[in-house]
Amino acid sequence: MFSKNRNSIVAILLLTLLISGCAKNIVPAATTTPTFAAPTDTAVPPTPTVTPTATDVPYYVDATVWTGEINAPILIYHYFGRDNEEDIPTTWTRFKDFEKHLQQLYDNGFSLVPLSSWLDGTFIVPEGRKPFVLTIDDFWRSDQIYVDDDGTPSPYSGIGILWRFSQEHPDFGFAASGFSNMGDKFFSDTLLPAEQRYIRVSADNSPIWRDRLSAAMVWALENGITPYNHLFTHPKLDITMPQDIQYQLAENDRVTRFYLTRVGREDLIPTLGNIIALPFGIWPATPSGVQVLKNYKNPEGLPVAAIMEAYNLDAATLTPSVFSEDFDRFKINRITASDSMIQFIIDHKEEIPSALTCRVGPIEEEKANDQQALRAAIAASITSGNCPEGVYNINGVVFDARGGTVEIFQP
Repeated sequence: MFSKNRNSIVAILLLTLLISGCAKNIVPAATTTPTFAAPTDTAVPPTPTVTPTATDVPYYVDATVWTGEINAPILIYHYFGRDNEEDIPTTWTRFKDFEKHLQQLYDNGFSLVPLSSWLDGTFIVPEGRKPFVLTIDDFWRSDQIYVDDDGTPSPYSGIGILWRFSQEHPDFGFAASGFSNMGDKFFSDTLLPAEQRYIRVSADNSPIWRDRLSAAMVWALENGITPYNHLFTHPKLDITMPQDIQYQLAENDRVTRFYLTRVGREDLIPTLGNIIALPFGIWPATPSGVQVLKNYKNPEGLPVAAIMEAYNLDAATLTPSVFSEDFDRFKINRITASDSMIQFIIDHKEEIPSALTCRVGPIEEEKANDQQALRAAIAASITSGNCPEGVYNINGVVFDARGGTVEIFQP
């Protein structure tokens, strides 16, 4: 029995020693969670960033183009009369007849251009329409222009009718030139009874008609109606001495500026040009008298831009443009307006060019205002057959692209 117990004791001792020795070799467990990398053969590659290739978008500029023989009618109106007036002179136009003329011209594709732009070649109209110029002689009478108390031109005036027509037909445009005689025919107030015209006084103790005249001038210059020189008292120049012609021109300009100055609108004086309309369409009888007209400079020193002639009913003709070999700025012919002369214009409308629009280019956008780059682009557009030869207006710059060359136009 002792032997069996001894063997049991020895076995227990050996087991204890074994456990004790193993405990010394035990490594404590890690206290952080290990990080495992994904197997390289199953990794998802990153999505590549694709940079798009820049594509140049061709850039073009729009040009108004005139082709063929470039001419237009220039109309003269004088006085306007009420619709119920009978037996009016040939220089008068009833309001209803003036409205009829405007409608006929509009329906046949015409649009207004300023006289100044016709003379310097910068005129444009909407695509497909034809240019014409409207002038009024003996200007500033109230039947021609009268500004109502609401600040708009009276419907009982030629300019008021023209203004309302242009509001209804924006593509017709609004422009006219008035040739004034500031020594007579200048009231712009005859719609007022005489007792109001002369008894009422304005702020500077002047007759009320002076306010009306100043108001008409200011409205006109601010809205596209330009006044020019028809000489002070509408003299017959063939019996007027050269020195008196000079006085008539200068005094007319002086008094015009007086009516702007008296209402504090000297800022409008630089907008006054220097164009002369011959009274009665008659030239001076002597070469020295003619030279007075051609050499006249206005108070701001501007030389004469043009001299306007006149024809009454029996000499209808279209007016050559500055691009024509027949152009003479000292002999700008005009047609006295009447029913028959409006019909003459309509009958000859195919002789008057319509505005075209052409896309010029391609051109670098940053060079769209570079005149030399535009010249090259116009030439390339014509060579390619995309645009015709002609006169090009791009943002007010004019190019003569005829005869195989492209030149910047200088009137």
